Amino acid sequence: MMKERLQTKKPFPWKKLGLLFKPNIAGFTHGSHPCAIHVKDDVFILAFTCRDEQQRSHIFLYYATVSDGQMLLKGTPKMALVPGDKGNFDCDGVISVCFVKHNDQCFLYYVGWQNLPDGLWICDTGRAILDTDNLSLEKEFSGPVLGRDKNNPLFAAATAFHITGDVWHTWYNSGIKWEKTEQGWHHHYGIHHAQSSNGIDWVCDPGLCIPFADEYEYAFGRPSVFFHDGIYFMWFAHRATKEIATYRIGFASSSDGLQWDRDDALSGIDVSPEGWDSEMICYPYIFEHRGKLYMLYNGNGYGKTGFGLAVLEEEE
Repeated sequence: MMKERLQTKKPFPWKKLGLLFKPNIAGFTHGSHPCAIHVKDDVFILAFTCRDEQQRSHIFLYYATVSDGQMLLKGTPKMALVPGDKGNFDCDGVISVCFVKHNDQCFLYYVGWQNLPDGLWICDTGRAILDTDNLSLEKEFSGPVLGRDKNNPLFAAATAFHITGDVWHTWYNSGIKWEKTEQGWHHHYGIHHAQSSNGIDWVCDPGLCIPFADEYEYAFGRPSVFFHDGIYFMWFAHRATKEIATYRIGFASSSDGLQWDRDDALSGIDVSPEGWDSEMICYPYIFEHRGKLYMLYNGNGYGKTGFGLAVLEEEE
């Protein structure tokens, strides 16, 4: 079905299931960057990010069940990862981006945030170990596993992963430039690719995976990659266009994960006429369970309204 849609140029038929989590944790706002990992049977663990009163991001975990095209959150969310020590790469916030299961271990890759003067910032990639029984996370290292270096002078925020044999692939956002405008410093960043033998030490490929569409587009948010039937499928947030300043969700595909064919018309999901995701749609996370494909995503205000769920409808 998925490969056929590429060949016939038919948009993917995402069916929105509505708002899954509305921010309601005392002392925190937002519910951004949701991601999920299968534990057993129909049980999943969700990670998502909330901001405290100082706008510092913290990561919370939730148990959930997924069945028959629906997801149900269970119990109450638990704070599991907090900002690092002063001066560390994640001292001003930690953001959940992607779960990875490998050799009977579960990892959460997260983005560590560090504020700079004049409204600038750095966001590099850390890794934590997930304890599925105790619903807890432990940072594996105090520093980033992918961060600023000779290839990534501004930042390196990895959000999508795939393991083929002994080769780990990641698609990450790397900063391109900061531009001074009348409104302040304006960022430009895009999707890059790197490989690793252990998920910790990475070799980065030069250049953007997906070029900017035109002079108006300047940022890609959180690519999510799903590998199926020999094809890499990527959904990603992007902004902006001449008419639209806020995020939308685009789409690209690849046979090798390196060269990508972008076709946003196939994305199959857009803002709603009204409600929590009527102004913006962003930060997609794709996962599969029992033959169904799901998308967690954010709406208005970069997750200020919480996160929702969509399911890919089957062909009639």
